Amino acid sequence: MTAPMASRRHIAIFGATNAGKSTLFNLLLGQEMSIVSSQHGTTTDPVIKSMELLGYGPIALIDTAGLNDRSELGSKRVHRSRQMLSRADAAIYVADAA
Repeated sequence: MTAPMASRRHIAIFGATNAGKSTLFNLLLGQEMSIVSSQHGTTTDPVIKSMELLGYGPIALIDTAGLNDRSELGSKRVHRSRQMLSRADAAIYVADAA
């Protein structure tokens, strides 16, 4: 039996645009759920996927848009990302080390 979404711990992945959030999200899931591109602002809406974290239990992993998005729709993307962060039980910050 799978745990309902509401009872799962929510873990959000956040950071600047093109920091590698979607790449990490896909890697953790073991599948390509989020689109990955070198173009800034590729992730527009949060992507949520349920999974089982070995040794921990059921979680909902959340890929968010970049928090420094300055594009035309950037403020809406940032607002949605911040909403997801405020609801998350834990967060993973991704920074581009280049």
